[in-house]
Amino acid sequence: MGQNTIVKQSQESSSKGALLYTGDQTIPCKPVEGAIETLCNTISEEDTITVYQKAAGKTWNLIVQVIAIIIFLFRLSIALIIWVWGIAFKSGQYFRKWLESNQPTFNEIVYAVFEALGRPLNRLYQWAASLIKKYLGWEVNFEDPTAKSSTTKAEDTTNTTPTTSNSAAESSSSSE
Repeated sequence: MGQNTIVKQSQESSSKGALLYTGDQTIPCKPVEGAIETLCNTISEEDTITVYQKAAGKTWNLIVQVIAIIIFLFRLSIALIIWVWGIAFKSGQYFRKWLESNQPTFNEIVYAVFEALGRPLNRLYQWAASLIKKYLGWEVNFEDPTAKSSTTKAEDTTNTTPTTSNSAAESSSSSE
């Protein structure tokens, strides 16, 4: 301790022990007791009690909400696992019945598997397209290639049928 520090024992502070005077501050020689006394004074103030009661109540509410969310997510994950398991079970059961009843060829089985895998992707695309249309107003309309080719085939069939009939009639009349 330097020259500016003076240790004094006064009648007021005899119960507290020696005090250190450094310039403007008075520091008790037993800092632990002083810190404990300051802490007790701060805790016993009414503002401190009110603030900590509110904080404890708010903290308890937050803990209850977090626990509720964790329980909900746990239950949801269990439900999702059971749901996916059920879908797989039902799909396998349906596939087995289809195999036993129809006796399909290998190509038909491959086609059915790809069709089953493509169905969710098709629904996902339809969902995304509906959101894009709803929020952005954009829409893409694809022409069905089978519909266009069937109308072309129908036109070709109507055009070739009379020609074939006429040529068959002409060949039969010329052979007579």
